[in-house]
Amino acid sequence: MITFGKKMSFRPLILSLISLFAVGSIIAGLFGTWGWLAGIMVFVVLVVVHYPGVLELEYNYFEITDHQIRYYDLSSWWKKFLMIFSGTNTPLVSIDLDKVVGARTVGKEQGKGMSPGLPYSNFLSAFSGLISTVRNLYWIEIKLEDGQHKYFSLARDKAYETDKTISKANLVVDWILASKETK
Repeated sequence: MITFGKKMSFRPLILSLISLFAVGSIIAGLFGTWGWLAGIMVFVVLVVVHYPGVLELEYNYFEITDHQIRYYDLSSWWKKFLMIFSGTNTPLVSIDLDKVVGARTVGKEQGKGMSPGLPYSNFLSAFSGLISTVRNLYWIEIKLEDGQHKYFSLARDKAYETDKTISKANLVVDWILASKETK
């Protein structure tokens, strides 16, 4: 089995709850009950807007075995929203390799790191992994026999281990194509 990405955890939910209590208690100390409403609003923004928007970049785990590709279904906002509350219990969906007719990598192979010469604020440095991931977009594209195309992001892995990710991706594509030729 070859794996890519990061498995889902309860981290987004925990950070959202911490934000709720931190903002809520600080503002409640100043303005009373209104502070808890502000904390709840921060929680809702994180859970409804922020995390569903970045899950595809941060938690894009998938695995390839001899018979199938298993991955998180990130195809809709609702499914991403449910992942936040499911955490480690998020189910994987699968595609049988028999249904795959083609595979290729998409994106530039050279990696882009964060520029160390730029002064980043503490706020921006908290997002440095996400920024680096966005700067290293790279996918494995799978074409299915029914004409559908599935894209599996390797950006997170590529941001942290460019050469290893590129070789694993090329190995997977070559392996899938070779398995099609032997049939």
